[in-house]
Amino acid sequence: MDLTQLKKALKPFKLSDSDLKCYVDLYSKLHAKPKKISNWKSLGNPDEKKLISYTSLPVPKKESIEASLAQLAVCKLNGGLGTTMNCRGPKSAIIVREKKTFINILVEQISELNKKYKADVPLYFMNSFNTHDATERIISRVKGTTRILSFCQHSYPRLLADESGFLDLQKKSADAWYPPGHGDLFSCILENGYLDSLIKEGRECLFISNADNLGAVIDLKILDYMINEDIPFLMEVTSKTTADMKGGVLCQGKDRIQLLEIANVPPEHVAEFCGNKKFKFFNTNNIWINLIHLKRMLKEGPLDLDLVINRKQVKKQDILQLETTVGSALNLFPGSVGMNVPRSRFLPVKKTSDLLLVQSNLFDLDRGILKRDSAINDSNLPRINLKDPFNDLKEYQRRVPVPPDIAELSSLELEGQVQFNGNVTLKGNVRLISHKKKIRIPKGAVLENKIVES
Repeated sequence: MDLTQLKKALKPFKLSDSDLKCYVDLYSKLHAKPKKISNWKSLGNPDEKKLISYTSLPVPKKESIEASLAQLAVCKLNGGLGTTMNCRGPKSAIIVREKKTFINILVEQISELNKKYKADVPLYFMNSFNTHDATERIISRVKGTTRILSFCQHSYPRLLADESGFLDLQKKSADAWYPPGHGDLFSCILENGYLDSLIKEGRECLFISNADNLGAVIDLKILDYMINEDIPFLMEVTSKTTADMKGGVLCQGKDRIQLLEIANVPPEHVAEFCGNKKFKFFNTNNIWINLIHLKRMLKEGPLDLDLVINRKQVKKQDILQLETTVGSALNLFPGSVGMNVPRSRFLPVKKTSDLLLVQSNLFDLDRGILKRDSAINDSNLPRINLKDPFNDLKEYQRRVPVPPDIAELSSLELEGQVQFNGNVTLKGNVRLISHKKKIRIPKGAVLENKIVES
């Protein structure tokens, strides 16, 4: 479709003028060739002026903390469903520990911080139409004085992969629509007035992170640095591992840092991009933004964020979701910096393997903050790979009713007809795979370097 045909096809969906313009802009980018890097050799890791070491930050004084918290607001990106775990509802509504959901834990984090410093840091949730109602229900049951606000991001029609039209399932069906990625945050807080109200309140710093990343707590040292140095945009990065090879990396060309995504990498350099020799740091999606700088840029129009093409199949039809990300705004803010933070600030829960880890005895939940158990050796986390049927949330909860003791575990792989019947201890390398007969692990069992395949 050309743009005239596109606008005609969009008419039945009755988008607002601003939504129509935003979608047309995304569609135009779809037909623009991705900006491939022309001078690959010129790219490298950021220098120390652009990549700040977390360990170099001083501990702020109490009076500085109180002043800094008066300038802070927090926003959790909460649009995702737990589809990789076959969960129909919001991922943030999953019970994590102590009968608390992600949302409960995030609220507790902010509430405890406010109580400790007599602060009033507000907590925002940016939901999608998939998660909004469930999130509102959970928030409505929360008691306390912390300000909790949630809003629903935009939604756009799903485009057929051949671009002949849109997935039209009565237009009112949820399957016909999609949330356009968390880069939508900027236009949302401008339109709903939250950007202006926060600035009016004196809250010039916004800390953004994914709702499923329990490691992304408010860090007073980073906050103090943001304010004292008047940083417009700060992206937390951490060292790449084998699990992070396809994520966006922070790099530098000439005198400016940028977020480099795999879509912008020439085919002959993809393998090098995915390795950890040329680029050593990847985006955690923990982002700190100065709202004064953001407002100044938005006065010139919507941010020109890079397009992300999300290919999916819905109702047996191939579709395209045109999306943007918060992190790509780093390329637009003069004076942006990266900060190399500890891996502990990146604990995302994407799969049941991740969920088992944060539910395990490797961590304690202390006033809303997930901490490594100090009594356990602080070495690398074990490698956990939960395959079918354990990758399904309900099956995982049924087959692992109590998180096992994994204090001395190196690696775990589970697949097939395996069932834990209560408290179990796993040590060393454990691999249990059974497709033919049921394996039941009795309560109190200790499995050390155990491999069973059938």
